[in-house]
Amino acid sequence: MRQLQPTTSPDPGLGTGPAARLRPQFAQPVILADPDDPVIGGPTCLIPVCDRLAVIFGKCSAHHRRWIDDGRPDDLSAWAGRAPANRRWLHQPAKCAIVTCRRSRREHGLCHSHASRWHQQGREDLPQWIGSGGGPPLPAGTDCRFPDCGLEAEGEAGLCVHHRNRWVRADRPPIDSWLLGCATFGRDRFDLRALPEPMRWEIAYAIQCRVDERRTITRPHSIRRLLRALPAAGVASLLDRTAEAWTAHLGFSSDRGHIERRFLLDAIGYLQDLEEGVGWDAEFPRDVWLLRRLGFPGRDARFRFTVIEPLWLRHLTKRWARWRLSTGIAVATVGADIRAITSFAQSFPTLRNGPEALTRQVVEVHLAHLVERFPNPKSRTGQLTSLAGLLRTARQHGWEPRLPPQVDLFPEDYPRLTRGAPRALPETVMAQLERPDNLARFTDPRGRLLARILMNTGLRVGDGSKLPLDCIVRDGQGAPYLRYTNHKMRREAFVPIDTDLAQAIAVQQQAVFGEFDDPRFLLPRPNRNPEGKVAFSTATFRGQLREWLRTCDIRDEHRRAVHVTPHQWRHTFGTRLINNDVSQETVRRLLDHDSHAMTSHYARLSDTTIREQWERARKVNIAGEELATDRGPLADAVWMKNNLARAKMALPNGYCTLPLQQKCEFANACLTCPVFVTTAEFLPQHRRQLEQTQALIAHADAGGHQRLAEMNRTVERNLIAIIDGLDGPGCCGGASSCSCSRKRGTDAG
Repeated sequence: MRQLQPTTSPDPGLGTGPAARLRPQFAQPVILADPDDPVIGGPTCLIPVCDRLAVIFGKCSAHHRRWIDDGRPDDLSAWAGRAPANRRWLHQPAKCAIVTCRRSRREHGLCHSHASRWHQQGREDLPQWIGSGGGPPLPAGTDCRFPDCGLEAEGEAGLCVHHRNRWVRADRPPIDSWLLGCATFGRDRFDLRALPEPMRWEIAYAIQCRVDERRTITRPHSIRRLLRALPAAGVASLLDRTAEAWTAHLGFSSDRGHIERRFLLDAIGYLQDLEEGVGWDAEFPRDVWLLRRLGFPGRDARFRFTVIEPLWLRHLTKRWARWRLSTGIAVATVGADIRAITSFAQSFPTLRNGPEALTRQVVEVHLAHLVERFPNPKSRTGQLTSLAGLLRTARQHGWEPRLPPQVDLFPEDYPRLTRGAPRALPETVMAQLERPDNLARFTDPRGRLLARILMNTGLRVGDGSKLPLDCIVRDGQGAPYLRYTNHKMRREAFVPIDTDLAQAIAVQQQAVFGEFDDPRFLLPRPNRNPEGKVAFSTATFRGQLREWLRTCDIRDEHRRAVHVTPHQWRHTFGTRLINNDVSQETVRRLLDHDSHAMTSHYARLSDTTIREQWERARKVNIAGEELATDRGPLADAVWMKNNLARAKMALPNGYCTLPLQQKCEFANACLTCPVFVTTAEFLPQHRRQLEQTQALIAHADAGGHQRLAEMNRTVERNLIAIIDGLDGPGCCGGASSCSCSRKRGTDAG
């Protein structure tokens, strides 16, 4: 079998350009798509004999057209089983009927040479002539250059007659290019042969970058129209025109050709990054930072410092921004700081005279300007906080010695903030949002599950959208907890959940495993995410939420359409807990707040807490077995779950540790319930109930009510086990504050 070699390859003298960075797979005029690659590959055609990518209803484009031509048969499986492959024209051509000849068949089943010899010998009986070997053998020739052709070449083109005729019918293109196209026919490919150099290698480099980023699916059919349009542009490089000029020339827009347009803009960006450099050393001197060059997500996200005209302040702001990003401050926060400094610089042209021009009078005038521009005190506070942070950091690190030391922002400069009312949603609205039929109208199952998680746990939307795939953990009693990362506080946290929500999360986990090989998130982004490594976008969820509210026609008690933000569910969650008499300390831990001041936004601080009592108390179940206190990372979450259970399921003789909102199968029968827990403080109630139960048993035996007696004997046995367990050696050790039977026995002795 003849192996086709690449016709051309990048010029090794191109230095550090895109061609020099291409790996062998991409340094070809025709790049084949690997079906196993999550970016340029994908599922294959459902036709068993076809290895092309499925692009239309599980079929490649060619077989989809054939299915339409065959009348769109309903039994797709049967049709797929008998459909032929798409490589029919690459089948081995017929050879000469003479056994020893390897030339292409022409007329009468013979090659041209043997047909001429047969005519010259008087056209005797053909089968007999063929059987006799057709005379002396012809001179041996070279193999046909066509891939996988087993015939001999005839003529200067180095092709057999059959393939030479096809090459002639193709208008005699460059032989190497034509052979490469034939070798890859019927396979998914990026055909770059028509592109001029270096544009050919620029496109190949862009495809390689897309594959390395593992973000955007880029299959050959999605950019085929772009590759066909580029040769007619009249330029040799993508960088010969601006992105805007290319978009106008090709007629691309958000409505037409948006996939090709995005690829073209990305390709230009990759080339510019390669030409201008990436990293802090290359980007810091510029007055416009492309954040992707600094390793932050976002194609076009950038910081602009050009509007800060005082050069000393511009440099100071850039240095401060770099330091903030390096310490882990969010990009959005740093961007808001830069905008605040930009606004300050635009208000005072005199700052161009140098740092000495920044006086207390300038600060006071700035305070007055902010009152006019930002009537909201909270917005003004943000502007002042950014300026104060820049001044404080510059002095702390000695970045600008010329700054006047007395110029600063003091607590009196900040506006007084009025505490607004909690933003909890009315119960009339929540009742509509929590209705199963309304939740079922959420079109995206990812968004539906995220909405349920936010309503039931009070998580921030950013934390909920980035839940890890293995986000469910369970305590010693099997109660489920949601494990998440509190990105604001930069720590891991747990919150108890009900079994229904845990089951819904388990269903989503199975769906994610079925979609991706090695996913990272419970709610992966539905597009531009071939490996499941990118989390669900909060912006996408907010758009889905608005559409869902409109579809369900959610209205308040005054019949007005409501506007709901994801963070309002956090306020609602906290307010509901406070209204159910859950202590503020429990609410604080459930919401993972750092201080009670944050939680007091929902209610006043409660001074009572029962956590220490719960941990110190000796707890037994209905069998009298002592339950160990939960320790480790789930200890706080277990305590919160039990605290909530106490507030919502008060019992006269113990506590219920049933997970939140789970239905009870032992209603009014706690002494036979496996999740019932009690402590020594309830011993008087247990003894009193034991006396009453034994009296009931005696009365039932006397009256012949065996079934009633047997039911109460179960309660009697459990009560005896509970009392013995609480009176056991581990109860009090004979402490004077204990009233158990052990202490009474000690006193009697």
